[in-house]
Amino acid sequence: MLFKDHLKLVTDAGAVLHLGWDYDAPYNLDPLNGVDVDIQTAQGINQTGTTVERQSVAGVSRTLSVVFWGGHALDTARNFARKLPYYTTGTMYFGDAYFTRFVVQKTPYFSSYTEPRCELMLYSPKPYWYGLTATARVLGGYQPAFSFPVCYDSHTYGIRQDGEAAVLRNPGSLPVPFTATLRSTMPVEHPRVVDLRTGAFIGFDLSLQDGDRLEIYRSTTDRLACTLTREGKTENIFAKLDENSTLTELQPGDNILSMQADSGAAYLQASVSFYPMEAGILPEPL
Repeated sequence: MLFKDHLKLVTDAGAVLHLGWDYDAPYNLDPLNGVDVDIQTAQGINQTGTTVERQSVAGVSRTLSVVFWGGHALDTARNFARKLPYYTTGTMYFGDAYFTRFVVQKTPYFSSYTEPRCELMLYSPKPYWYGLTATARVLGGYQPAFSFPVCYDSHTYGIRQDGEAAVLRNPGSLPVPFTATLRSTMPVEHPRVVDLRTGAFIGFDLSLQDGDRLEIYRSTTDRLACTLTREGKTENIFAKLDENSTLTELQPGDNILSMQADSGAAYLQASVSFYPMEAGILPEPL
């Protein structure tokens, strides 16, 4: 089955490849849906059936088959081959609505009947698709409210956000990594983001100064990364991460988050966002 959806491959080296009906390159990507679940079971004495002790998932290999059409089909196919050598890593965008990371597992194999066509295999370390629309929430701090036109009889210049608790809802059924950007307008000692429902937190053994920006995110290799930007200079502060930190993902449902610190919490503001994950998506067939 060939798909109409726009498929865009963006390599970490900066190459961009477009596939789909509108680009004279219809394709098939298999599988789009379904994740293999590894199940660890145990069986007791005289037990009927088994006890499921653990479920886990690994990455997924997807076969990409492409047919090149039009007057420039051969040139397009050659360009496709040049930009996907064996060491390629990047991000795959499907239908302008989802994305996932990939590495090339099998380089393009070309054949030709009436038009050039190729087949290759891409491996996604995480088997899920992320939605392109992020969910975000601002925690605490001072939110400017000044805008034109101005009514001088009654005007609100800003709103002090309630940092005690804010709900960030994960509508899916899977835990998701998140990005948090912390900013301070006064000195803040040992800042942390806390999930009030579970008690999990992520914090740092450092002091933030006026104008500092602390970022927590997942790198392209899915590793937790922490940076601090001060006076235009950015440094890696992973070593300053509180070793007891456990809040690295947002659980399904409501995550009740609070911004806290040993001192100066009122001057701390955090922007927290995440991309929802889905185990499978539906294509639009030709």
